Amino acid sequence: MSSMILATSLLAPVVLPGRASADSIDQKRAQAAAIADQLDKLTEQMDALGENYSEALQSQADLSVEIKRAQADVAAAEAKLAEMRGTLYNSAVTQFMHGGRNSTLTNLLASAGGVQDALQRSQLTSIAMNQGSLTTDSLEATATELSKKKTLLEKKRKKAESVAVDVKKRQGAAESLAAKYERLQATVQGDLVDLLREERQRRESAALADAQRQAKGYKSKYSSIQKRYGNIPSVSARAQSAIRNALSQLGVPYRYGQSAPGRAFDCSGLTTWAWGKAGVGLPRNSRRQFNSGSKIPKQLAKAGDLIFQGSPIHHVGIYLGNGTMVHAPQYGDVVKISAIRWNRVTGVVRPG
Repeated sequence: MSSMILATSLLAPVVLPGRASADSIDQKRAQAAAIADQLDKLTEQMDALGENYSEALQSQADLSVEIKRAQADVAAAEAKLAEMRGTLYNSAVTQFMHGGRNSTLTNLLASAGGVQDALQRSQLTSIAMNQGSLTTDSLEATATELSKKKTLLEKKRKKAESVAVDVKKRQGAAESLAAKYERLQATVQGDLVDLLREERQRRESAALADAQRQAKGYKSKYSSIQKRYGNIPSVSARAQSAIRNALSQLGVPYRYGQSAPGRAFDCSGLTTWAWGKAGVGLPRNSRRQFNSGSKIPKQLAKAGDLIFQGSPIHHVGIYLGNGTMVHAPQYGDVVKISAIRWNRVTGVVRPG
């Protein structure tokens, strides 16, 4: 019996404490890498939803301006119509007092409703002619125009209601994904906390080295690349001011739909504020920003240019040179300087 036990023990694999520990650490490192992958994927999705939310907020703000303009148009048309009706009224009274047609005055005063019901063309034309160019035709045209303006205003108000619902929906989607991100982050416990931090630092260091290597390659070929493109605009004299503005916000928290210096920014909120403070207006949303300026090949990017990522576009930062940019990166993060993943760059725009 003892010989069988001895034989069995000799055949069994020997597990050394050091090897078991190494295997355990390797497994945890792999687990940390998998969690980092998941968090990166969620970050990409949150970027897209965050910009969807910002875009909806911008649409809401634009529509608010349009409604105010439409309200002013309606008020102006109503004032003009009231003035024209008053002119015809006074003309009719004058004609009546001098023995004109009683029926004309009666018809004029008979209805406070539609102009076309209250005013009979055949009876008022001769009176209107006494006032110069004013005729019932112009009165009716003004009334028709007022009706169109009121209809347009009502359409914009209904659209505003729809946009408000969309804003809430997009905000909810962004917040729901952020909650998912937080839940996944909360699963990281014990040794995984340090290992996840190490994994992220390793990835950032590798990304920076790669970004700088590619930027150096672009710089060495700048002249030859530039010859292939015509009419590349010069960098704005305000670019350095925009960069300083953005760098002054390092450490400010990321928040969806925010552009509040010292308090919170999202990616397009930072670029809008930084360039706006430098004297160059930009649209509030990254997709609109991409369509607002001169497109530059990424190989010719210069400090101050806007660097866009995603398809559809959902992230933007300000290029600093040497493969880095300042940006408001993502939910749970702060304004900071990061390496550019050149393979993710959708386009470059030169403001100013």
